[in-house]
Amino acid sequence: MRLILEKCEKDDFVYISTVLDSYLSFTNDKRRKELLALSEACAESKSELIELMDKQIRYYGSSDIAYIKRALLGEDGGVSSNEIVEDVCEKLKVKIKKGGSLESRLERLVNSVVEKELTSKSPSELAEAFKDIGVGDADSEQIIEHIKKNGKVAVLPIVAQILGPKITLGIIETIIVSLIAQIIGREAAKQLIKELIKRNPWLNALGPILWIISGVWLTLDLQGAAYRKTVPICLYLGVVGLRDGAEDDKP
Repeated sequence: MRLILEKCEKDDFVYISTVLDSYLSFTNDKRRKELLALSEACAESKSELIELMDKQIRYYGSSDIAYIKRALLGEDGGVSSNEIVEDVCEKLKVKIKKGGSLESRLERLVNSVVEKELTSKSPSELAEAFKDIGVGDADSEQIIEHIKKNGKVAVLPIVAQILGPKITLGIIETIIVSLIAQIIGREAAKQLIKELIKRNPWLNALGPILWIISGVWLTLDLQGAAYRKTVPICLYLGVVGLRDGAEDDKP
């Protein structure tokens, strides 16, 4: 996870650190918080913070027993980052193309999750959802009309074509943040939502959650301690990766 963590800004580190907090784990939360406080002014502390966060994320991708066993054998302890992404994909019941960098896999995960959410809604539900987050009526109608004519195959490219990459990224981030809030709770996600609105001022900020997540996610069991860490972090880092454009679209 190191390379994608290096793209994170201060607020990103603050959020990820909050998710990693736990009173019942073998992670060094105190040291992470110390490094977080020093990281903005000290490059060495930032590098150490990234190293520690990477280790802690991979720890949560493993079970405590397996982690201790590998650590006692002198191994790293945590599972690989790619294993975590595969596990999250399986848990969220989405499929992504194999191969490529970890960043590209995280981005594919996010796009697949957003696509699944968009295609789960009826045209009327999509129109209402787009309206709620501030997409203009004319643009929303154009998207819905295109979907009605062509079916719900690959809705996200249609959105990107009509609204452009910047607004599309805002919609992707809105959906992902709303799903994360459902997993970790609205109260815990308040700061995350605040930062989302700050980066996307066109969003409708009237409600605590900016996209009403469809019932497709309600059947997923994401209450396990590990999944409440790995799923939000993988989704969030996928959004971080998309900020400078999708890796799969780069030459």
